[in-house]
Amino acid sequence: MGASGCWKAAVALCAVALSSACATGGSATYVEGALRPRHFVFHEVVKWDGGESGGWRAACLHVGIARDTGEMFLCRFGVEMPIANKAQGFISTEQAQSLSASCANQAARATLSRATPATPIGMACEEFKTFYNLTLDAAIKGAQVTRTCKSGIKPVVVTPTGPTTGGGL
Repeated sequence: MGASGCWKAAVALCAVALSSACATGGSATYVEGALRPRHFVFHEVVKWDGGESGGWRAACLHVGIARDTGEMFLCRFGVEMPIANKAQGFISTEQAQSLSASCANQAARATLSRATPATPIGMACEEFKTFYNLTLDAAIKGAQVTRTCKSGIKPVVVTPTGPTTGGGL
């Protein structure tokens, strides 16, 4: 069993339970508050003129990641995307929120499930943001995940509340 097999974790960000801790123990990492569409509070930063493409919206999130050792890290990122683009046309706020949440959860599943107890939480956050950027741009052409939030946009903070029981969410 590899190191990742020894990592007991409930990754609520991606709504999936990882394998249980091995007999020798080990730390667990929790990312609570499964990202939902409502967490992506978009603000129009460039007005859309009704054309085939244009306009721009942005959201800001600070998602808490905690280990059972007490270590906590806020993974901070922005999500930006066009209001309309040539590939998809007009993208409603609801569509933007739904795709943003779905892609974030997919990226978390792909990156956080590979982390080990030795993986610094900050590094896991950066890997998540990189993969999230790729998945979001594949879903909505021109969308991007930024390392920092647009100035003036209040972050939505999703904080850890502890491990789940019963093996997952």
